Amino acid sequence: MTWLNVGGQADVLFKPRDIEDLMCLIKDAELPISVIGATSNIIVQDSGIRGITVKLGKEFAYIKCKDNSSIVAGGAALLSNLAYFAGEQQISGLEFLAGIPGTVGGGIEMNAGAYGSDIASVVKFIRAVNLEDGNLYEFSSEEMGYFYRGHSLKGRWIFIEAEFKGVSSEYELILQRLKEVIDKKNKSQPVRGKTAGCIFKNPIGCKAWKLIDESGCRGLDNGVAKISKKHCNFLLNYNNATALDLENLGNRVKDAVKDKFNIELEWEIRVLGR
Repeated sequence: MTWLNVGGQADVLFKPRDIEDLMCLIKDAELPISVIGATSNIIVQDSGIRGITVKLGKEFAYIKCKDNSSIVAGGAALLSNLAYFAGEQQISGLEFLAGIPGTVGGGIEMNAGAYGSDIASVVKFIRAVNLEDGNLYEFSSEEMGYFYRGHSLKGRWIFIEAEFKGVSSEYELILQRLKEVIDKKNKSQPVRGKTAGCIFKNPIGCKAWKLIDESGCRGLDNGVAKISKKHCNFLLNYNNATALDLENLGNRVKDAVKDKFNIELEWEIRVLGR
């Protein structure tokens, strides 16, 4: 199921029918709970995921207009679908989401961003279920305490819905911006094959891809996985790599950057499992 096509099995995969179903599971379960979205930024370890893995399904993939500048989307809605829906409603400001793989829930969790914008700049309110007590909460964007590729909420959460804000604009202008985002992505990133989002976060004041490139890691290959030559902050599984193969290759890049620049790269791709 994962974009990188690696990892062992989940002991249990649970797709809730609705919010109440999800809350009941969390309150009654005695097993550990993990959450996955589109799986576009995770490596599942070869041993798999213990306990219960929750994945929101089509019941949470809705997108609807609230007014002429706000949209409500479920946690399983794709960010790209949200961007195009906003365009159809003549709501601008969400075009950058067209180039981000993943779901609304995953984007909220990691404060996904691209081309100078991020989730924090366009989200108004968020509804989430706490993975410890199973209760439903609502947060404003300010209460989330967003920072680069993360948030400050304590505890573990599954994000089930969010309200996004934009500004009214002409459909043709939005369509042009959407096209520019997709064209830029296709020219600069590998879009075919078994890949995921960026491997590493950008260190303060630096671009991770530039550090990787200048450390001699563009195209680095271990026989089953490689660093993309097109964009060297992307990992490709091209010959049935295992999760361990991908992790080892990523860590080789981390070591090379550390040796050359004394900068510690931080994984943006998340590792799940044991």
